[in-house]
Amino acid sequence: MIEIKNIVFVPCSLNFIRRIMCFINYLLPIRLKFKNESYIALEDNKKSALITLDKDSKSYFRFKITKLILEDCSSALAGQLVNYVISKYRAQGAHSFYAVVDERQADLLNIFKNEMNFRACGCEYLFKVDFMNVAQNMPLRPFRKDKVSEICSFYNENINSFNKPLFSRQNYQFDNGFDKYVFYSDDESKILGYFEVATKNNIDFYINFVIDFAYNIYIIDAIRFIYSKLKRKNKNFNLFIKVKDYSMNSKELLAILRENNLEEISKSQILAKDYYREVKENNLFKNAKIIFNDPTTA
Repeated sequence: MIEIKNIVFVPCSLNFIRRIMCFINYLLPIRLKFKNESYIALEDNKKSALITLDKDSKSYFRFKITKLILEDCSSALAGQLVNYVISKYRAQGAHSFYAVVDERQADLLNIFKNEMNFRACGCEYLFKVDFMNVAQNMPLRPFRKDKVSEICSFYNENINSFNKPLFSRQNYQFDNGFDKYVFYSDDESKILGYFEVATKNNIDFYINFVIDFAYNIYIIDAIRFIYSKLKRKNKNFNLFIKVKDYSMNSKELLAILRENNLEEISKSQILAKDYYREVKENNLFKNAKIIFNDPTTA
């Protein structure tokens, strides 16, 4: 018999405080959840599979699968577990789910693509940064909340059009607690780049960024600036930078990082499953979903 339960209801190594926090998080609607959430598949009361979902940049509707653990001979449970959690979240309003899987994990890629019908929608390249010379040739400006609408528009404009529905952001998603820097033109009238430094453990830091196509060459200076900032605060740390090929200038950025001998750690596939949202407008088809709607004239 297969049972699927939230981790808070399964005997495990959670301490008392974490269990209370997980329970509170479990009770909240997805819009208010403040931490990731894990579900476990039990086969004859034996833990066989675990999945963890986390909000993508605090999104109310988009979730990233950050962990999928399968015991030996339990890969058949993966689809059942993932579909259960996706159905549960969809019922609360979520519409997009994705995972980033290293291309070297062929078995896991097969499970997502062939058993769970996730679609490949891009690749993510991870580079490790380790500079000896950290001269600050390009000072980035701190993120300002009053500029959030402009930054959000700039961020979304630099995503390929066919990936925008899945990966675009809204203003509230920039209030995520991470260090953020902005690259402006000399008179600060135009945004040329946005850099976000994310960490979960204050040891491993990851740069997520977008930069204007015409200013690709400044990416190395921006990385040096961020590296120097981290070095002032941390004796030991690791810095990585992600290049996602759904950004319009990803090929040029990859070439620049490779030419500057940054260590390429991995190439991962971005696998997604997303759903059409229900039509909210008042019209003849109140329960319809948008399947096809060509706005052009005949």
